[in-house]
Amino acid sequence: MENAPGILSARVPGAMIDPYGRRLALMDRMLAAVEDRLNLLAGILVFALMGLGVVQIVLRTVFRAPVFGYIDIVEVSMVGFAVLSIAFVQRVGGHVRMELLVSRLKGRKLWLAESFNTLLAAFIVAVLIPYSYQHFVRAFEFGDSTIDIELVTWPAKLVVPLALGVLLARLLVQLAGYWRLFLHPGLAPVAVPQVKSAKVQAEEEIIRTGDKPPRGTPDAGVGP
Repeated sequence: MENAPGILSARVPGAMIDPYGRRLALMDRMLAAVEDRLNLLAGILVFALMGLGVVQIVLRTVFRAPVFGYIDIVEVSMVGFAVLSIAFVQRVGGHVRMELLVSRLKGRKLWLAESFNTLLAAFIVAVLIPYSYQHFVRAFEFGDSTIDIELVTWPAKLVVPLALGVLLARLLVQLAGYWRLFLHPGLAPVAVPQVKSAKVQAEEEIIRTGDKPPRGTPDAGVGP
């Protein structure tokens, strides 16, 4: 399995060397601006929920007066920070995935495999969007709400198809990037995450933290 440190989003200026790559990089940057804002909003929700949790513990423990409807608030807010960052994480390659086969491929075989995986993911997301939107419509029309404080649930349910829509756009951009590389393997990657080996990850982590590997450590990647 590989996670976020193992993949880097390839949106570098030097990669914009052909007209198709330039247009693709432009779409990537425009979409990234939306993803960054949604990710920031998700982070704010997480921080606010943490603050609310502290308030809940203090009030319950000290004053024996917990926040009324705390569970309902948590249930509704969890939807936001669970899906708002999903496209951002896809862009930076942060989703956990199996790479037992993909990591051994190179050239056109690698880009073809990545194209197939991305196309399959885009298909699944495209199927989920209309169903999640139908859940929102039902909640809006019936006035669905939570049990304790009767907090309306349709805003939270609307977030799901919107976030999946952004994810679908990101997958389509990445699919175009993979297909470009499949047709022209010599071009620099644009708008696609790139797999890094464990050794490269370790070297970059050492450089980023400024630490030195212990002497005698095998495969440290850098000298003592």
